[in-house]
Amino acid sequence: MVGVPGRSKACKTCKKRKIACTLERPNCKICIKSNRDCLGYEQDRTFILDSRTKKQLETKEVTRVTRPNEPDLPVGSTQSLTQFQGSISTKNAYSSLWTMNCPSTRSVYREQIISEFLYSFKPSTQLPPTPPTNTTSDAWKSWFTMLPAHPEFTTALEATVLAICTARLGRLNNDQALVNESLKFYIQGLWELQKALYSPDLMYKDETAASCMALVAYEVIECPDRTITAWVKHVQGCAKLFELRGPKAYSSEFGHELFLAFRQMEIQQAISEKRKTFLSDPEWNTHPWKGYTKPLPHQLLDLQAELASTIATGYGLLSSPGSTENPLALLPQILSLVNDCLKLDIRLNAFYKRLERSISGPVYWARLSNGFNVSYTPVQDAEASGGSVFPVAFQFDNIEIARTCATYWATLTILYSGLKYVYSLLSPVVSFLPLIAPGSSLPPLEHRSDTTSLAKNICQSIEYISGGSPEGAAMFVVFPLKVAIETLADTAASGEGCERELEWAKSVMGRIGTGVRIVNNIDIPVERHAFVPTPDKEVDMSEGIAG
Repeated sequence: MVGVPGRSKACKTCKKRKIACTLERPNCKICIKSNRDCLGYEQDRTFILDSRTKKQLETKEVTRVTRPNEPDLPVGSTQSLTQFQGSISTKNAYSSLWTMNCPSTRSVYREQIISEFLYSFKPSTQLPPTPPTNTTSDAWKSWFTMLPAHPEFTTALEATVLAICTARLGRLNNDQALVNESLKFYIQGLWELQKALYSPDLMYKDETAASCMALVAYEVIECPDRTITAWVKHVQGCAKLFELRGPKAYSSEFGHELFLAFRQMEIQQAISEKRKTFLSDPEWNTHPWKGYTKPLPHQLLDLQAELASTIATGYGLLSSPGSTENPLALLPQILSLVNDCLKLDIRLNAFYKRLERSISGPVYWARLSNGFNVSYTPVQDAEASGGSVFPVAFQFDNIEIARTCATYWATLTILYSGLKYVYSLLSPVVSFLPLIAPGSSLPPLEHRSDTTSLAKNICQSIEYISGGSPEGAAMFVVFPLKVAIETLADTAASGEGCERELEWAKSVMGRIGTGVRIVNNIDIPVERHAFVPTPDKEVDMSEGIAG
């Protein structure tokens, strides 16, 4: 329904008398001269029903708007969560946005589509009750969940956000036309973002940064070119924009949530690309947090940023053939690298102790799987072994602790794998170190040599993190699961077993690829090294996929 103002600008009295009005305010001269009350200039609105509204009135559809913070459906409800819940048909709403000029009407439709998108992530199955959560931050909050109430939408932000929403809703409802429309929004978003980046007034706005993040997200879920080239370019452009904005540009609540999402992506991608990230600089660890408390997951990201710098140093030191053939030539630098790794290990252990103190009970505990693990076990393997690969799944106090633990185990796995590789280079000369470098020694690896157990811990936490639907939790699952797959592949290749665990993890990653299409469009095997340091393979910068 659209309100159309009347055409006449005359006061109501002159309009009623059907005479010309002199248009003075607040009272026109004609009314004053004729000693009549001037009824003012407020114009009545004529309401015209558009085709969708007429159809709704004819079919007597229920006008109910569903918002993502509504309570869960009652237990036992058979209503499908993938059905459209709103008062406006989302399947038709996207087409009207191309020609809709009224800002308020556009806002209604846009909010409806975003709300439907957020609603679609409500889990269809619930895990058994867990202990009450006591989190220091909202684990489900993100910049995207703030969009329905966001006061300002630039054309770039509107187009890119609608591209994501219509793609998701189209896939859920098997509506290829809606998926095709999402690509139109995506192309429009690219054009609008380019204009925004050339505009001094728009370039550094939060909405422009959000548009960049939305383009990255669209490539992740749709991957329209069936390659990751566009995703890599979007990530690089996003990083450049966030860096140019500076560390003091994220003081607003929306801007801060944007920064949190970007931070995770950038740091984990830096680990994959074996480079240092600007986010490891001290100013980026302090300024964006003024007025905010840094939660434990982002304290862990601080350490991951240090890990990225350490990996970049080690990769630059050991990537040349001469360094591996004659490590003695670089012995002082290699020993310094080992010392940095051991210091980082100490800091990671201190982080875990803080994590333990943050909750009253154990960090995690074991419980029989709800069936999620069984569903990813090949039938023949289950029959041959007498059960599923992981009959036991880990439980946590809350989802934030679960995600943090999985990321922590993945971080340790990368660090320990790098240490194992460096120790293997120095193994021929370990006994001569006191003679070659007096006062230096290599402490034993001890528990650091066991990366396989860490990989299995990650696998056993996937059920809780994903709530039984890994494609819906891809943002938090892909990075640790990819690290686990690389580690299990190394273990299997060395003849130490874990073939079944590797196939299980690969099948879960394949399931994620059904909802996150970029995963299935990487031109390398999923077990190929991208995060875990490897002695014999150089990994291209675009091969890592950071959650």
